[in-house]
Amino acid sequence: MKKNKRSFSVGSLGTGYASIIMMFVIITLTVLAALSFSAAGVNSGQDERSFGNMKAYYSAETSANEKLMRLDEAAHKAAESGLFMTFETDASMIGGVTVTKSPEGYSASWTEEISDKVSLSCAVTFFSEPELHGNKRYEITEWNTVSGGAADTHINVWDGTF
Repeated sequence: MKKNKRSFSVGSLGTGYASIIMMFVIITLTVLAALSFSAAGVNSGQDERSFGNMKAYYSAETSANEKLMRLDEAAHKAAESGLFMTFETDASMIGGVTVTKSPEGYSASWTEEISDKVSLSCAVTFFSEPELHGNKRYEITEWNTVSGGAADTHINVWDGTF
């Protein structure tokens, strides 16, 4: 009887191994493609939210600049009339603006809502004597976004002592 001997060499692989590796590569590439489409969808949603937030911010900024322009016109009118005290009554007629007397003249402050959690806080000092301040009629003392809500409240945290 003749025995069939098969000899295997270390360097050769059968066709089954190549098929298994090819299927593994195809599955891996399919999973990576699905993940990239998922990430693209998430980024698209973030882009839309970012655009909405940017649009709301610039809308509030435009409104704040319009109020500043109206306040500057009132300050200019009051300075030309010689009675800077009329600035307070003219500025108080602008909606949402609070006017207080300061040592240099008057301070005006207001906020513009950007969203339900963030607002633009503005404060400007109008000089009754611009000559003393380099011929500037006003100086912006505050113009920044402020978070409103529970995130700003102080939380008592245990410091480890009894």
